[in-house]
Amino acid sequence: MHQIVGYVTEAEARAFASYAEALGLDATALANLLIRRELELGRLGALDAAPPGERVTKVTAHFRAADLKAQFRDHAARFGLRPGPAAALLYRAELEEKWLLSSLSVNHFDST
Repeated sequence: MHQIVGYVTEAEARAFASYAEALGLDATALANLLIRRELELGRLGALDAAPPGERVTKVTAHFRAADLKAQFRDHAARFGLRPGPAAALLYRAELEEKWLLSSLSVNHFDST
């Protein structure tokens, strides 16, 4: 299993785990989704890279395929970032944006 570890504050890690649980996921599954989303959308350059606070707790994404880890490493490098700080940036952004929650809340089938 291949990993990408993003270090966040304890408070961010708790919030991330709680958010994931509210979505019916564990933190690792949410981390995987966010990294895969980033590989599709390429938003790292638009996110604020200033890391707030001390990073002491890890949130880990696990991938079966080594190529996904390599893709994310190369993708992060295009923005001058290493994979860990890039992942942490995505995790913090999701805590503020709540993209997945809002995506799941939209009823795409309601025609009224």
